[in-house]
Parts: sequence; structure tokens; C-alpha cells
Amino acid sequence: MVWSFSRLSSFHQCPYGFWLKYMQCNEGSPNFFGQYGSFIHSILEKYERGELSIFEISQFYIDNFNNYITCDAPNNKYVSIRDTYFDKGLNYLDNIDLVLDKYFILGIEKEVKFNIGKYEMIGYIDLLLEDKITHDITILDHKSASIKFKKNGDVSKSDLGHVLNFKRQLYLYSLSVFDEYGKYPKYLEWNLFKDCNKLNVEFDIEEFNQAIKWAEDTVGQIENETLWLPNPSQFFCYNICDMRFCACEYKPQ
Repeated sequence: MVWSFSRLSSFHQCPYGFWLKYMQCNEGSPNFFGQYGSFIHSILEKYERGELSIFEISQFYIDNFNNYITCDAPNNKYVSIRDTYFDKGLNYLDNIDLVLDKYFILGIEKEVKFNIGKYEMIGYIDLLLEDKITHDITILDHKSASIKFKKNGDVSKSDLGHVLNFKRQLYLYSLSVFDEYGKYPKYLEWNLFKDCNKLNVEFDIEEFNQAIKWAEDTVGQIENETLWLPNPSQFFCYNICDMRFCACEYKPQ
């Protein structure tokens, strides 16, 4: 198996779901949130490649939203989640501040292959940038996730786990940056587009080493797994898991 961050993290989300998808090779189903994120990713890619101008991206979004996002959003008796997400995406694109003039663009949706120990890995970097003056490298990842921040700018305690996962992904990709450019990135950055927010951290070698160990340990767990126990969660099982339409007997009732 060629490993990826998504495969590793999916095992921690639900070993049984991992077994259904990657061991039994069941075909997965898309979900609203995944389609939404992928749609805006595709618009940003077109913008970064010069295929859509800053004056065209919002109209492209309006014209194509329902064509790209075919899955139903979860029900909410107070608000329309679909409408809320549409409005947030349009607000971001109307006020986009993805400034690229000061960078050399080293890669857009750049496929990267690297090894962690004996394991082959693959990943895709949304945007790889090099500062034109300092030549510092930044890995930038577009995320639809919402992250809460304290008044001082620190990440809220309730979202530290999410951010740790974000960091692990980009630290793994940092291996490929080192292989190609002989140095690690200076910054890891997340474009939190749904909330028109950003998160930027400096590369930390200790956190990098921890991420590499996490990946190696996770593959080891998977190779030695025999039980494939489920990790049922009402919202995840019914709205996000791409195995949710398979014969999963563990979905909460």
C-alpha cells in the first residue's frame, strides 16, 4: 500500500471504516462537506494558475455551486446549512486576500512522493511558495474547517486537536520539500477560507519529528490490527463517513 495522510488519519477516525474502504475495497460516497471543500479548492487552483481572474471567481462560484455540490447538507431546524455555506464561500471569494505577488510559486496542487522509513507516501500540496526576498518556503493548505481563536490570537483549547492534525499533514509533506530543495519550509500556513481567516506557524523540528513518529506508529498499528473496531459517532456516521451507505451495522440508531 502507498500511504497518505488521509489514510492514516482515517484509521484513527474509525478502524472499521478503514477496513471497509481500504481492506475490503468498498466504493465510497461523497458528502456535502467534502464536495464544498473540493469545489472551492478547484476555484482557488484556477485563480492561482491564472485561469480565473479575481473579477471572475465569484460569478464562477455562483454559476457552478449546484453543479459541483450535489450531495444534501445535513438537516438543521434553525438554519439551512447549504445556504450558510454558500454565503460564506461567496463572502470569501468576494473579499479574497490570497496575495501571491511576493512569492515564487513552486507548486500548485503539487503531487509529492516521499518515504517515511520503509513506507512509501504520497500527498498533494495545495500551494508551495518561496518568498522572493528571503527565499523562505511556505506550505499553504486551503481548509474549509472552522477554528476558534482566543482574543490573543492563540488557538482555542477546544480546537488544538484539529490543528495538531493540520500540522501533522504538512510536516509529512515537509519531507518532500527537504528532498527537493535541501531545506525544510520556514512556515506552515492554512487558508481557513470559510471563515475568512488564516493560521500561520513556524516550522518546529520537534513537532516535525513527532509527526514522523506518529505516521510510523500508525502504519505499525494498522499492520498489526486484527479487531477493526468501529468508532461510531452520530454526525460523522450519517453525514461524513464515505462508507455510510455500505452495510455498516455500527451506525448509531
